[in-house]
Amino acid sequence: MNKNLAVSVVCGLSVSAQLGLAQIPLSSSDAVAFALSHRPELRGDEARITASERLRMQAGIIPNPRVLFRKEDLRPQTSALGANSQTYWEGEQLVEISGKRGGRIAVADETIAQRRLQRDLDRRQIALVVREAYWRAKALQALTRLYEQDFGYFQQVLNYHEARFKEGKLAEVDVLRVRLQGQQIKAATANARLDAEKALLQLAREMNAATNPNWVLSDDFQTLEQPRPTPNGPDLYVLRTEHQIAQEAISEAKARTKLEEANGRPDLLFTAGYKRDVQIDAPIAGVRLELPIFNRNQGAVAASRAVERAAQDDLDATRNRLAAELRLALREYEMRRDQLVDTFQPLREQAVQISDISRAAYQAGGLNLLRLLDAERARVEADLSYVRALEAFHISVVNLNYSEGMDQ
Repeated sequence: MNKNLAVSVVCGLSVSAQLGLAQIPLSSSDAVAFALSHRPELRGDEARITASERLRMQAGIIPNPRVLFRKEDLRPQTSALGANSQTYWEGEQLVEISGKRGGRIAVADETIAQRRLQRDLDRRQIALVVREAYWRAKALQALTRLYEQDFGYFQQVLNYHEARFKEGKLAEVDVLRVRLQGQQIKAATANARLDAEKALLQLAREMNAATNPNWVLSDDFQTLEQPRPTPNGPDLYVLRTEHQIAQEAISEAKARTKLEEANGRPDLLFTAGYKRDVQIDAPIAGVRLELPIFNRNQGAVAASRAVERAAQDDLDATRNRLAAELRLALREYEMRRDQLVDTFQPLREQAVQISDISRAAYQAGGLNLLRLLDAERARVEADLSYVRALEAFHISVVNLNYSEGMDQ
């Protein structure tokens, strides 16, 4: 995500919070950029990566040398005040010829890679949730505007019929019908406003931002965007971070197996120093080597190899799941697009056309009130279905981009 974009979004939101007046355009990209710079989970991921990097540094440190001072034969009978005692100065250094140090470093490197992939996965999932919340809020705002338009029209119809009723040109039951229909639209409008406010709060929650009433969701709801282009290749799911994490788990398990094998091999402990015995100095040198006769760490090695096999099985399961998710997301996108273009959009256009004709016919006296109300209900239902279809389409594009690993 562009850092300049994130900074501009942050500055814009903070300035608007101070002014409290100007409208602030908020695109889905702006919302994602703000979330990725403010969600505390991502800061936690960065802290865990830093911790793993420090442990990697620790894994590469060689063992400390040891110094030994020893005096022997301090018996007063043979050595008054220890004059005839033996004095030893020795230094020891462990040399890891077994490969333990390289194994620790390899495991630490794999851990760092896992932490970074987990951070990337958290970022992608946050972006996915924010984009979905954005389009839901956008759809509910569109529904609210539709209800408000319908309520405004029914208010005009109600005023017209009440005037005719007062003139004695209309039955009271017709006024009651229009009033009832208007009240139903009014109640639906209030519910839509509540749902839109709730959706905006949910969007702010996913962004980890304070809700700003001046936000204007600026992405065009009517535009049918295309999924992002994908590279050539049949297995797009390999671009998913989940697949990379599963692969990295195998690499980490193999590195741990090598470390456990190294833990079963001996290292060399070198000793060097000198001995003073009654004013005579003599050098000392030695080496210690453990013989891996009984304990070769074979239990831990076998357990680590079992973890390797489990990681391979997890990778196979992840591939199957991601491939199924990709097929499902692609199919849903195609169905949502076809339904929107072939069904809901023509249905809405027909309903609007019928409604316009019915309104003109009713004003001319060629249509009764019940037919007008039926036409208006059909228009409202068609508008609502169209908005819901648009919402489902936009979310299907978001999910398809995520399933293809093309959401970055």
